[in-house]
Amino acid sequence: MTRLMNRMSTLLATAALIAVSACGGGSSSGGGITPPPPPPTTTVLSFGTITGFGSVYVNGVEYDTEGVEVEINGEPATESDLRVGYMVQLRARAQGESHSADVIRYHDNLEGPISSIAADGTSFVAMGQTVLVTSDTTFGSGVVPASIAGLAVDDVVEVSGILDADGAILATYVDIKPDGGPYDVSGYVTGLDTAAKRFSITALVVDYSAANLDDFPAGEPAEGDLVLVKGFEFAPFGEFIATRIELRSDDWLQPDTGDEMELQGVITDFVSVTDFMVAGMKVTTTTATEYEHGTVDDLAEGVQVMVKGEVDAEGVLVARKICFKLVNTVKIVARVQQIEGAIIQALGLQVTTDEMTRYEDRSSLGLGSFGLGDLAVGDWVEIRGFEAPAESNDVTASRVIRIDAEEQVELRGPFRDPAKPLFRILSVQIVPLETTRFVLEGEQGNQGIDWFFVEAPGEIVEAEGSYDGVSIFPEKVVIKVCDD
Repeated sequence: MTRLMNRMSTLLATAALIAVSACGGGSSSGGGITPPPPPPTTTVLSFGTITGFGSVYVNGVEYDTEGVEVEINGEPATESDLRVGYMVQLRARAQGESHSADVIRYHDNLEGPISSIAADGTSFVAMGQTVLVTSDTTFGSGVVPASIAGLAVDDVVEVSGILDADGAILATYVDIKPDGGPYDVSGYVTGLDTAAKRFSITALVVDYSAANLDDFPAGEPAEGDLVLVKGFEFAPFGEFIATRIELRSDDWLQPDTGDEMELQGVITDFVSVTDFMVAGMKVTTTTATEYEHGTVDDLAEGVQVMVKGEVDAEGVLVARKICFKLVNTVKIVARVQQIEGAIIQALGLQVTTDEMTRYEDRSSLGLGSFGLGDLAVGDWVEIRGFEAPAESNDVTASRVIRIDAEEQVELRGPFRDPAKPLFRILSVQIVPLETTRFVLEGEQGNQGIDWFFVEAPGEIVEAEGSYDGVSIFPEKVVIKVCDD
């Protein structure tokens, strides 16, 4: 059986992004002593996911938002209109460890109807774009249940995410738009036919014969342009009838020489470890570049990374640090047993939270601004994360979601220590019952315990059942095949 990690390798891998380095400071301790000057102010441009509020956290960095200018899909907005999971552009001032946001801009990848949903529940197609749904996808309040199971064909959805090397969208946020159209989609112009007034954005054919065209230097789109296409309807053969097309790159926040940049994205146009693109920005590395959750040898086309560095005189981002994203192989659905500092205990596991942990409240309390400080012992949570280092049983949370109480606990992770009929997921003992069902994800019935112990080694498995404070007694055990 193909191992889960191989099946999910194209979904890539999670990581933490270190905040802008602090410059030294000090204070006067007596009369006549001149205090040192304050740290210099640096401009920071960030492109990444909103991970929390109470200020705004982007790529794990906290930005003060007093006086910030917020823009959503080209229109003035407020901080309260932003959502956890939105991919945003942000310009800020950094002074030591203090960050103040000046501008936050959000553009969705698309708003439009779903045309199909994959049978395995890993993706759907809307506006001709393939949207990949993973354990990193946040679902808005309009999606019930908060998973791809809460979506249906013809639902009009809003999608925010990261473009992978094949043009698919790795969704970080999905919600249903109850008011329907108008529709829009952002992407790169391909297959341009100026005579027929048509082009494609991946699988979507756009008819722009009657569209208003904005900001194009040559008066109309060119091959490779990043554009925003708006309209209300499709032609009988599926073409999207555009009413307005804007050059998207024209409204992107552009860095100046010496600016700090923090980028979240997928490596594209990979030539070498010193010549590749991330989120439309050319990146290079040096011998001084630091790596987290990987090495320089892991840089390749299609790998998802966080990059932090400084823009040089040629407009290239010189990477000071690159963090590789790890797959969320761990899922915990349980009651919080203890909170100590940045560590949450659940099912007897110690789960570390860090600056990249995304917090969401899907409980009946529904707090819009929610973080670790709002969590209490006894709350039920759904935690998504990864084990690092490997074989350590140490879990780092990429997402912590407060939920209403469940009847059963769930634990997903690597299959360990088989002593039939017992085994462990991470360090938690799993004690199967005579009635426990063993299945391969996506299949029905009961393959049986003998089948399970042959197929489970090396796989990610999930147990759902009761918990007595030490062991889980599962009603069902699943061998996982996808990241959901």
